[in-house]
Amino acid sequence: MSTLPGTPLVWAPRTAADTLDASSNGSGTMSNLANLIPDPTTRNLWQCRPAAVKITDLSANGFAGATFISCWMNVGTRVYGMVSTTRNAGRDEPFCYDVLTQMFIPIAGVTAANSPISPATFGNWNPPHMELIGSKIIVAHPGFTGAAGAFFGVIDVLNPFALTWTATNTAPTALVFPPQWVSNFNGRCWFLVNPPNQQPAAYFSDELLPTQITNANQILTFDDNNPLTCSAGLALSNQLGGIIQALMVFKSVDNIYQITGDAAFGTLAKNTLNVATGTFAPNTVCSTEKGLLFMAPDGVRLIDFNAKVSDPIGKDGDGVTVPFISILVPSRAAASYNSGVYRVQVQNGEAQAIGSGFSSGFSSGFGGGGPVQQQEWWYDDVRSLWSGPHTTKMSIGLEYQNTFLITIQNAGAVIFQSDPFQSFTSTFVENGVPLTYAWQTSYLPDTDQMAEVCMVQSTLHMVLVSGQSTIVTALNQDGVPLDQVTIASSGVPTNWNQFNWNNANWNGTTLGNALYPRQMDWTGPLVFRRLSLLAAGLSAQGLKIGRLHMRYQVLNYLQQTG
Repeated sequence: MSTLPGTPLVWAPRTAADTLDASSNGSGTMSNLANLIPDPTTRNLWQCRPAAVKITDLSANGFAGATFISCWMNVGTRVYGMVSTTRNAGRDEPFCYDVLTQMFIPIAGVTAANSPISPATFGNWNPPHMELIGSKIIVAHPGFTGAAGAFFGVIDVLNPFALTWTATNTAPTALVFPPQWVSNFNGRCWFLVNPPNQQPAAYFSDELLPTQITNANQILTFDDNNPLTCSAGLALSNQLGGIIQALMVFKSVDNIYQITGDAAFGTLAKNTLNVATGTFAPNTVCSTEKGLLFMAPDGVRLIDFNAKVSDPIGKDGDGVTVPFISILVPSRAAASYNSGVYRVQVQNGEAQAIGSGFSSGFSSGFGGGGPVQQQEWWYDDVRSLWSGPHTTKMSIGLEYQNTFLITIQNAGAVIFQSDPFQSFTSTFVENGVPLTYAWQTSYLPDTDQMAEVCMVQSTLHMVLVSGQSTIVTALNQDGVPLDQVTIASSGVPTNWNQFNWNNANWNGTTLGNALYPRQMDWTGPLVFRRLSLLAAGLSAQGLKIGRLHMRYQVLNYLQQTG
């Protein structure tokens, strides 16, 4: 912050961050970019996140008493998953939904004996997981006990119009315990097994025959008895050109193993990576355009195509790490990746706004409402920036074409579509609740003059929406408001079915609402040593918010007692 009287401070919002003081993190760090996403046209300009839109409810489509979708995957336009119902009370059953035709495809063969026990919807758990290998979807589920030979589930998709379900074990070599996780690697099913009081191991099936393990030596162990968490494929760069396929196996939070080659060619190899880290959150491991992203105990990390594990993304207040360090139930964290966006849901035990002394649990009052632990953070790996906390409360997520399919906590077995971008069909009421946004700076850089600062003039670049207003609050170091102003739009909104076609402006009257620095008419001079500005309002199509300008002066007296 310059010490020249009357000199403006320019604040271009670039990323959400943990920092408590922007003096050491540079300009543009934000405590909140809640329900805001980057505008695709202009750097450091933000627009409102579209609401998730309901596309189907399993309980209203033949799945009586459906309450909780525990896992899913997509194959083409179809979504396969497991859901708790009352058909076999206390059990999960498989489902198949075709997003394109908006129809459920029946799955035959479901019985109480071959259905897994439904998992709890809260607390620590081993998340179920599904993978397609050959013509079969293999389902690893914590509800399988091995009783009657049911170690894992199988959806046979060879005939896409005559799907069947069974529960079985591998043969002739059998798994000794129901698997924790399954992955497709080189056309084989890799089962991660953590038998009680025995060595954790990865069994691999015959090629394209996921229920068949011919040889008893089709197994790898991992040096000690720490449990295996999950696994995911990664295409490694070859120094001689081309790609080498690998399977990354996460062993608790202690290590990550790289498996390459194949037993059929005598090239099967196992090596540990160079960083002693891992994950307790299997549902946060996602394949991306830059490698595998996952939530480690100290933040989100990346395994790149050279098998190098990054430092936590956003460490030291340059981005977001605190919600992941402070997470209450790591195994419940859920993430998904699509269109350059990694979105991850956590229960943040910190329970305060990142970088501020007041709650991030903003309600319709824009800033109040008490602590909110459930937070969703988005990492844009194209722009290398964070946004959030978003208020979706995603339970699990799934990439689908250029969007996301999600379920929402406590919303039943309902599938929502959640877009990572605005379109002309975007809405801003999510699961019956109008979305609100919060744009809040981190605490601005200190002058290092041991003196108070006076600010009278300030502007905020915004595109306004007719009929909407934005409340801007100046907050001191304790989160106490120093002043509050309203930025109001001009004109009236355009309401659907209440205008003549081609005789109305999209988003209402545009005159006076275009991108422009909006003056904030404070009721008096703001005197402070530490300051954060919060702009909040109802989310809307077309609203944009960007650069802040402040004209201030360093005063000639010592800072006031805090």
